[in-house]
Amino acid sequence: MNSLKSHITLILALISIMLSIFLFRIFSGILYKYQQNITDNYSIVIVSSSKIKSLPLKEIKKIEPIDINNEIKKLKQKYKNIDFSNIKMPYFYKLRLNILPSPDELSSIQKKLKSFSFVKKIMTKSNSQTKIYNLLMLLKIVTKTFMILIAVLGFLLILKQLEVWKLLHNERMYIMELFGAPFWFRGAALFKIAFLDSIIALIFTFVIVYFIINSALYINIINELNIDFKVDFIKEFFILILVSFLISFISSILVIIGKK
Repeated sequence: MNSLKSHITLILALISIMLSIFLFRIFSGILYKYQQNITDNYSIVIVSSSKIKSLPLKEIKKIEPIDINNEIKKLKQKYKNIDFSNIKMPYFYKLRLNILPSPDELSSIQKKLKSFSFVKKIMTKSNSQTKIYNLLMLLKIVTKTFMILIAVLGFLLILKQLEVWKLLHNERMYIMELFGAPFWFRGAALFKIAFLDSIIALIFTFVIVYFIINSALYINIINELNIDFKVDFIKEFFILILVSFLISFISSILVIIGKK
């Protein structure tokens, strides 16, 4: 029973670490796609006294002219006594950016635009953009903190559990050490336990991952965010199996070469 509990503890610790890494990677990918989607749809509108083909600002990806002919037609119908042919209309442009700017970056872009004499007015959604940017940054910080916390706690739990296994095999390992056996041979039992439990933890992790990715909640979230995001299961499998084996291998070595 104690042996079974030890295995379960080690497996659960590995599952918690691998799940935290997987969920962090998936959430980061979704967040990046969503941020790119916002960036692609975000624009700054400027009013210019002359035509603009380009602006020497690295933050600007594209300049799109805004067609105001329909608006002028509406004004002509509404104010028939005004001769619009004698009025020189300004030029309107949408500026698409390469990044989703922070509040400071947005303020800097506005200052640069104001330095051009032909730019008469600048319109930005500064309040909503600031809220979106702050929310995205908060989500990034929270997910990183959560992943690091889970990983550290899981790793410490693995070390403690392998210490228990070391005590169980202590006499055999001590006799081997007296005969000059290398540490990897002395800890063969620990390596075997860690390897087998890593495989079991990996299987359970991917079963949980499969249900998460195919759940109605996950699918609805992706659809609501209006992003094209797909999980590369092959890549994630190799990353998690590498993480699992490395954690088990390193923690086993730390236990074997630790203080008697």
